[in-house]
Amino acid sequence: MTTMQFLRWLIFIFIGLWIVWAFTGGPGRNISQEGVYIKPVFSPETSWLAYDKNKFSLNIGQTGEEIQQEESLEKVQEIAGVSSYKDKITIRNGNAVSTDPNKEYLIIESSKDTQGKINITDWVLESSVTGNRIAIGKASYLPYTSTVNNEETVFLSPGGKALITTGRSPIGVSFRTNLCTGYFEQFQDFYPVLSRQCPRPEDEADFITTGPNKLNDKCIDYVESISKCTIVTNPLPIDMQYECSLYISSKINYNSCVENHKNTDSNFYGSEWRIFLNREDELWKSKRETIKLIDNNGNLVDTVTY
Repeated sequence: MTTMQFLRWLIFIFIGLWIVWAFTGGPGRNISQEGVYIKPVFSPETSWLAYDKNKFSLNIGQTGEEIQQEESLEKVQEIAGVSSYKDKITIRNGNAVSTDPNKEYLIIESSKDTQGKINITDWVLESSVTGNRIAIGKASYLPYTSTVNNEETVFLSPGGKALITTGRSPIGVSFRTNLCTGYFEQFQDFYPVLSRQCPRPEDEADFITTGPNKLNDKCIDYVESISKCTIVTNPLPIDMQYECSLYISSKINYNSCVENHKNTDSNFYGSEWRIFLNREDELWKSKRETIKLIDNNGNLVDTVTY
């Protein structure tokens, strides 16, 4: 027998032994889990709930085995009816005691330690007392005025929150806040009020105060007197510089603010969503109420009681 033939027979023997080993149970056989291990062997009968939850936190540098252990913990929780988002997303009472649907709201928050964004669209809010339940809908990522806005899935970023109001949106759509949404407060009533921290009109790039085409001092003084997030509705002085009047009437508004800042300011988008459930009547009891937040798999995320 030549050396090559011997090697071929040796390979066939190893393949045959491997096939026999695999068909008799492979790594699942009891004998495969006997002996001394550096780390304990986890069998299907092992209860993951017996382990300290802190051991399953996902961190940078986490090993594949640790990730698998965390996923297994989440599966056990889901089997028990507990969402894998428990402790990542919480719900609290904003003003659920109000009998006015436009002022009745709950707050859903994402932990700052959460890894990545979490989709809360189609999650359900349910009263354990009355049985009232309603799903969280979509919202506009970047709303515009005087137009039909597209609505998208709502994702909460780490540390982000969503105010879930029972009534209708003053602008006709749920939305994510941004650097310019304070303009909505001038003609609409939001509860709670929107932050009015828009860029100042005199700080905009197209407000020219130097060079041959600069606006005059009277114009600059007038624009500097305009409050943040405010469209000028009063008649302008008759002797106002034409270029200044044009700037005030066409550039100091929400849509222009969006166009000037959405692609240049890193802090343009806010971490807050305003979600409206479009109900005419209140949803939650003003006292002795328990509201559950349920994920899209039907598992309990969190509850609020008041």
